[in-house]
Amino acid sequence: MMNIMLQVAGFFVMIVIFIFYFDDRKAAVKSNKLFLYQAITIFVSIVIDIASIIAINTPALTYSFLSIALGKMYLCSVIAVACMGLQYVLNDAGLSRRKYLFFKIFSAVFVFASAILALSFKLDVIYDPEGMNDYTAGWPVTITYISTFTFMAITIIMAIVKRKVMYRKRFIGVCIFLSLWVIGSGAQALFNYLLVDLNINVLSVSFAEALGSLVIYIMLENPSLNLDRVTETLTQRAFEEFIDDCYKKKLNPEFVLIDYDNNISSSIMGYNKFSKAIARLLREFNVKKIFKNDRNNFIAVRNDLNTKSLMETVYLFKEQLYRRNNIKSEIPFKIIYFRDLSYFYGTDDLMDSIDYLVNNLSILEKDINEVTQELADKIHSKFVMKKKCDVAYSTKNVEVYLQPIYSNANLSFTAAEALVRLKDTDGNLIYPGDFIEDFEKDGRIVELGKYVFEDVCKFISENDMEKLGLKYIEVNLSTIQCMQDNLASSYINIMEKYRINPKYINLEITETAQSTKITLLRNMEILRQYGVSFSLDDFGTGNSNLNYIVDMPVEIVKFDKSMVNSYFENKIASFVMNSTIDMIKGLGQKIVFEGIETEEQINLIKGMKVDYIQGYFYSKPIDKVTFVEFILSNNKIS
Repeated sequence: MMNIMLQVAGFFVMIVIFIFYFDDRKAAVKSNKLFLYQAITIFVSIVIDIASIIAINTPALTYSFLSIALGKMYLCSVIAVACMGLQYVLNDAGLSRRKYLFFKIFSAVFVFASAILALSFKLDVIYDPEGMNDYTAGWPVTITYISTFTFMAITIIMAIVKRKVMYRKRFIGVCIFLSLWVIGSGAQALFNYLLVDLNINVLSVSFAEALGSLVIYIMLENPSLNLDRVTETLTQRAFEEFIDDCYKKKLNPEFVLIDYDNNISSSIMGYNKFSKAIARLLREFNVKKIFKNDRNNFIAVRNDLNTKSLMETVYLFKEQLYRRNNIKSEIPFKIIYFRDLSYFYGTDDLMDSIDYLVNNLSILEKDINEVTQELADKIHSKFVMKKKCDVAYSTKNVEVYLQPIYSNANLSFTAAEALVRLKDTDGNLIYPGDFIEDFEKDGRIVELGKYVFEDVCKFISENDMEKLGLKYIEVNLSTIQCMQDNLASSYINIMEKYRINPKYINLEITETAQSTKITLLRNMEILRQYGVSFSLDDFGTGNSNLNYIVDMPVEIVKFDKSMVNSYFENKIASFVMNSTIDMIKGLGQKIVFEGIETEEQINLIKGMKVDYIQGYFYSKPIDKVTFVEFILSNNKIS
């Protein structure tokens, strides 16, 4: 019985990998192909290893040229396997073209030099008549160990240094592969040295290579991982690999992203049927590659696109899609055409830009939109602003500004709205429109809202509200905050911390908060019993109606600037608003007009049933020190 049990096991492991790989080879991307090349190298190495042991155990060939040649070929193949491992990591290390080329040339030269040295020295063949302890020894083996571990060391260092750039699972997979190989190689060297007197020899390198390949395949390089099983299109992971390869090779593929309304399409055909229909039809339109990303958008790559032909193709595509699937209702589509990859800095930037566009389709005015340099620059400016906001928030460069609110009845400023601002590293103000949406998405709005509320409570505790003539300060509540079960208890704790009278606090809610109506009403009831009042902000901008006002226990209704402007500019709007105002007043609630900027508007409001006026005519939001000075001056307080 020959000492090839582990090698044969490794051989069959590689056969299994190849069977599954080639079954889904159409979905293979570059990293899959690099893995395949490495797997083939490992397979060849195992086959040569088995052949060399068979040769050694064949009496006529034991010390022959063939036996020696096979032994040296096996050692060279082990060096080649180590080299392929490095190439696999280099592909995902985010190196510049120059550095990548350097490592490729270095690898080729090092492999060639190591192979020449291994082939030049004499190889000793150790033959065991019982067939369990056959192996080779001598300088070629030593050179192989040195070369292999050199490649391993470089691969490990590269993986660790570039771990933040590499795909996380690939980094883990490479670490496992190298660990298995080190264990296998180390075990072979160590046990053969320690157990030499017992005439026991372990040949575990080939099996360790095969086992490592199996781990990489299962974790990363199964081409089926790149395949969407419903539509049989490639996945976002495959798209990222494709784009990354394009940037490295300086290719410029043109592609379109197809966004459609999932809810409407699902109601008409069913989700799976509609997406299958799109994928099936795309294959008939000279599409080179079809991808489906994590947001269920299709990405079609073509090399013969221009804006004019694209429009004709899209209309023809929709016509055939509707006709073949008997679709009678219109399904909203947005087509985004990417013509030039140079508008973006790399794969990550492109993927982030695609996410931004899909999340903000409202900025795309047409059904078919080309991503121009101007649009790319606009997206990048948003990214820059987001970075500034993140830095400002993380460094606590947060300030609360107050905008005075004028009382028509008192003819003085009796309230204020608290508005949050961030400051960038240059001291420039960043306004809510640049960060509130992102903060609501990632949940930071809860902490930010709490910070603003506490800052307002601190301001109230440090100033004599009665002397200033202030009845309350408004603080905004976001929809996300309204979802918090502990909102009431948390805010009450803050008010008690600063020992303020809750009558000085008015919390603003918007109509979007009705999605959390049960939780919100519970919190509102607790806070109202404690002494806090509420107002409905931005009335008229969404789905707000009188039923909502009736359901929500608010004391004040604030009309949005757009509604106020409509009142002054449109007779029909003014008639509707006058009726609405009468009904709101009949419910015993007070009214605020926001966005007042001209004296003409002020004069028109004087004869109306409007309780409070807020806008730039009186003052922009100002810092707290300036606000106090403003109130003292304008309320004529000595």
